[in-house]
Amino acid sequence: GDSSVTKTNMLKGLVKTRTYRERSQPAARQRFGLLEKHKDYKLRARDFHKKQDALNAMREKAAFKNPDEFYFGMVHTKMKDGVHQKAQPEAHGGDELRAFKREDVGYVGAKRVSEAKKVARLKAELHGVERQQQEPQNKRTVFVDGNDVVPMVDKSKRGAAVQAAVEGDGDACDISGSSGSIGHGKRHSRTRTAQDEKLLQKRYSELEQRTKREEQLARCLQRLQGERALLGKGRRKKMKPSAGQARQFKWRQERKK
Repeated sequence: GDSSVTKTNMLKGLVKTRTYRERSQPAARQRFGLLEKHKDYKLRARDFHKKQDALNAMREKAAFKNPDEFYFGMVHTKMKDGVHQKAQPEAHGGDELRAFKREDVGYVGAKRVSEAKKVARLKAELHGVERQQQEPQNKRTVFVDGNDVVPMVDKSKRGAAVQAAVEGDGDACDISGSSGSIGHGKRHSRTRTAQDEKLLQKRYSELEQRTKREEQLARCLQRLQGERALLGKGRRKKMKPSAGQARQFKWRQERKK
């Protein structure tokens, strides 16, 4: 029973069926273009009804609108021939622009001075650290018996050092100012830890960043001063700048009253 049904279904698939053909536009209506199918009608109808629904919703909203209602957006809009138009912002006059530029120049100049002071303070701190790391270059020597040399770094210990050199075998004595002892050829140097190195690198990085920021503020200040000068009075002539340079102007020299 089941095998016969399966064979019948297989034979149905092998039987050649009639080819589906769409009805074409009649020859008498060729001037109207392609024949509209049902799926094309559905797309056109849905689009039409969607637009009609939107229009009906707006008509209903306009019918129920309160003529006394107010929105803050109405302050900056107006109606012209039934179309909403946004009001154009009022243009600032020359005096207002000059006042704005003067405030900008003052603010940027103050920030630049602040950055310059911080850079100078950082340079002074790091310069002091470098001086501490360097070995002392200036030494004072005392000659004893013509050939013996005693380096001196502390005046208060000079007499004791000379006396020790004279009473001794004539060897040179090295006196360290940082320590209270006299040693033969010994030098005491400060050793820095990894934490000190990390802190020092952080300070150098901060110095580099603040230096770049000061340069940027200087360029910005120069540009603002130029824009402020252009808003002022006086005849000027635009010069042809070189490659990579900003635009340049030359003012006509006027006689001061």
